[in-house]
Amino acid sequence: MFMLLALAAAAALLWWWLGARTATAPAQDAALPARFVGAAQCASCHAAQHQAWSGSQHAHSMQSARRDTVLAPFVGEQLRHGKVTSRFSREGDRFFVQTDGADGRLQRFEVLHTFGIYPLQQYLVALDGGQVQALATAWDSRPQAQGGQRWFHLQGPHGVAAGDELHWTQRQSNWNTMCAECHSTDFQKRYDPASKTFSSTFAEMNVACEACHGPGSRHVEWAQSGQRDAAAKGFAVDFSTRAAVSWPIDPATGVARPSSIPSGPTEARTEVQVCARCHAHRSQEWPDHAAGQSLADTHRISRIEPGLFESDGQMRAEVFNLASFLQSKMFAKGVTCSHCHEPHSGQLRAPGNAVCAQCHDTQRFDTPAHHHHTQDSAGAQCTNCHMPTTTYMQVDPRHDHSLRVPRPDRSVARGTPNACSNCHRKEGTAWVAAAAQRWYPQLGQRPTPLADALYAQETGRAEARTLLAAVVADRSQSAMARASALARLNGPWNRDEWSLVRSAAQDAEGLVRAAAVELLQQAPAPQRMEVLLPLLDDPLRTLRMAAGRALADVPAAQLAPQAAHLREAALADYVRGQQSNADRPEALNNLALLSATQGDLQTARIALEQALAAAPDFVATRLNLADVLRAQGQEAQALQVLEAAVRAQPASGAVWYALGLARHRAGQQAQALQALQQASRRAPQEAAYAYALALAQDAAGQGPAAIATLQDSLRRHGEQRATLEALVQLGPRAGLPRPAQDSYRMRLRAIER
Repeated sequence: MFMLLALAAAAALLWWWLGARTATAPAQDAALPARFVGAAQCASCHAAQHQAWSGSQHAHSMQSARRDTVLAPFVGEQLRHGKVTSRFSREGDRFFVQTDGADGRLQRFEVLHTFGIYPLQQYLVALDGGQVQALATAWDSRPQAQGGQRWFHLQGPHGVAAGDELHWTQRQSNWNTMCAECHSTDFQKRYDPASKTFSSTFAEMNVACEACHGPGSRHVEWAQSGQRDAAAKGFAVDFSTRAAVSWPIDPATGVARPSSIPSGPTEARTEVQVCARCHAHRSQEWPDHAAGQSLADTHRISRIEPGLFESDGQMRAEVFNLASFLQSKMFAKGVTCSHCHEPHSGQLRAPGNAVCAQCHDTQRFDTPAHHHHTQDSAGAQCTNCHMPTTTYMQVDPRHDHSLRVPRPDRSVARGTPNACSNCHRKEGTAWVAAAAQRWYPQLGQRPTPLADALYAQETGRAEARTLLAAVVADRSQSAMARASALARLNGPWNRDEWSLVRSAAQDAEGLVRAAAVELLQQAPAPQRMEVLLPLLDDPLRTLRMAAGRALADVPAAQLAPQAAHLREAALADYVRGQQSNADRPEALNNLALLSATQGDLQTARIALEQALAAAPDFVATRLNLADVLRAQGQEAQALQVLEAAVRAQPASGAVWYALGLARHRAGQQAQALQALQQASRRAPQEAAYAYALALAQDAAGQGPAAIATLQDSLRRHGEQRATLEALVQLGPRAGLPRPAQDSYRMRLRAIER
């Protein structure tokens, strides 16, 4: 693992490779890109905005560790987490943490930067090779009366052991990759895969003016020139469109109606896109992003996916705000972040319910007749009902921004959370649902098409595909809803579904097109070529890259010259994007698989072996390496890799599944059956594992067990074609009653139509 930098040189070295670039040079050549000039330059003309920003969390997102910035005492406190006791101390103006390093042994690390300010503050330390890590021991900066003013461990009182992916020395806590883009201005990661070192830089340490407005040198020139006619005033980002829309309240509904509703795709909403760069769950696919640029041009935006969101679209994991907000009716009408939040201070435009009263008549909504609670009580607060919180990082409650109507009736039927139960835990969900039904008799009639479709898909209901397709086809649904439904409509497709997928690939919304591209990656080559060739020229770079990657196996001779040229350009961008993330095992795997797809198995093998050495805990590397070895005809070596993978990751269903198939190919049928049983037990959500287990059971003469496995899979996963085909084929010799055989044949014919 990386060694700690010599303490005497650490501060000077950190300044070198995180050097601020804030010089204010004279007027520049118009052909050159605009330069970052720094917040101090902005303050000379925008004192009020600078003052508001100076007290914001953006201004405190990252600071040098000094007595006036470090909130924790650092006077000898101790924190016990698991088997480790961390100690915090100070020597003059320097701050130190003694805690477990990458090898599990206690080491002393100097804190060089603070990270955040409220409700917690983290601390950054430097390791070898330009690597900066965020410690998992954090300071709870809330008032003592709220449980704050204490040290705590982000992973809970037991912490995590050294070597775990979530240990603070590992990649998930790496500042260079996981944090810095959103805590600094104009961050450049600059990772060198040859030396495995970072030489990261930023224009300003914190989130300053130009993080949102873009580089300001041309704005300074505009201001000094005396011109007053340019809408963007020398900036690449124009925030003026919001101010042109008025929001009078409609007396009939008590809700504001905008004078104009934005047209064009989601990615064209400039202000939301600027905020979304950091307030979204996403991965960076391209290294160069400019303020105001469509986020989907450089990043993959996470959709409503299992594990990240509840089955009705409410946030579950730490997904930030974008995907939730894009589901909301408010976003659809043109509401932006700054309608509710003052952009410089980050504070709400008005306290409490007053922020909602900007658009919602208080006489109709801020009254017990609407919320059925005592005025000014917790239950009378708009956000408690329509923006419930989920707590992350132990102490940080964050609001769901989908701004939905609470549905405790759905909680009773489906187990999804609801805002009412957050306050009424003792009374129980059924009590809450009954109360809501008395207050709002029509509540149960409110349609929830996306929630219905996602729930049906996640619980394996027969109607899932029909409901998903209906959401995709419904243009009144949000782009996030349609894209999320489409992503779950896996092939093979019937005629109507295929028509829907083709149409989605040409949708006006980039989110929907992106979902179509990902959906088609595993489709047969003729289908991929039919739909994805036009997307090689898509306006969004990440879509061009994804389309190129999906068509990487198509021989150039099968492409028209222009298409071949576009495919190669898209693949070149794809490679550059992955290389910019070469510090991550995911990117190394992606590059290796591209080589394998293009027939260069030896390069793929070398890359995967390097990835495995760099991150032995990354399951996909072992599985991909086994596949490459098998493709090279080295089945025995592939089996050895998978046997080692099971020892390294015994809880992974994917590893057991791959091992079961490998043992089957090696003629080890009894051992294959055991491995597939483990796979299905550890990952019951995977229909493919159940299908393989059933075939192995049938081959072992366990026909009734195979039928039971397939029937259980149908209950869990719905009408899977492969499962129904297996039931039709295995039923007669397994003694399945004739009526059941006929039923499965009919169900199979139904999904084949």
